[in-house]
Amino acid sequence: MEWGSVSFPGFPSLRNKDGGTLVNDEVKILAEVDVLESIDKLYIPKKLEKTTIPQSKIDEKYAAVETVRSIFERHPNIAVGFHSKNQHLRKACMNSLLCLIETMCQSLQELSSEDLVQADVALTYLKDSGFKLDWLEMKLDQVKVNKEKEMTCLAILQETEENLLNLKQKCSEVKAELAETKTPLSFDDVV
Repeated sequence: MEWGSVSFPGFPSLRNKDGGTLVNDEVKILAEVDVLESIDKLYIPKKLEKTTIPQSKIDEKYAAVETVRSIFERHPNIAVGFHSKNQHLRKACMNSLLCLIETMCQSLQELSSEDLVQADVALTYLKDSGFKLDWLEMKLDQVKVNKEKEMTCLAILQETEENLLNLKQKCSEVKAELAETKTPLSFDDVV
């Protein structure tokens, strides 16, 4: 990837490939333009020279761009069938994809069955939009299988714990009965 020069009124040129330029000990702009049309307009404000972006937002947007880059590196043909020219629709689809992946990365305890139904709906929407997501569909199927196993195991565990509690109660009763039989008879009991 080549680094070029970006100039805005009041800002120096950005040429540092290590992350931008410092102006008065503050990062003013951190911009990286990718070749992929579906990414390059997602996270860059329209009026950059008049926009103040908090560091937390820069970090968040940088992380999202890195995530998208990683997805496209691993699955370069993911958007071959996606042809929307509308920037808002492209952004909505990419956000849906990122949210779907984020949902699938949650622990099974955090995911409800309804969450998995909604994930299926989101996946269908993205596939209908032209994304090639067979790899993600297989992962979602695996998450659903794991959720079913979790629910089954939790039900078995609950039943086993109830049975164990009943057995402990029965055991206590038998021990009490046994204690009564072990008590020797006293002289008064015999006579």
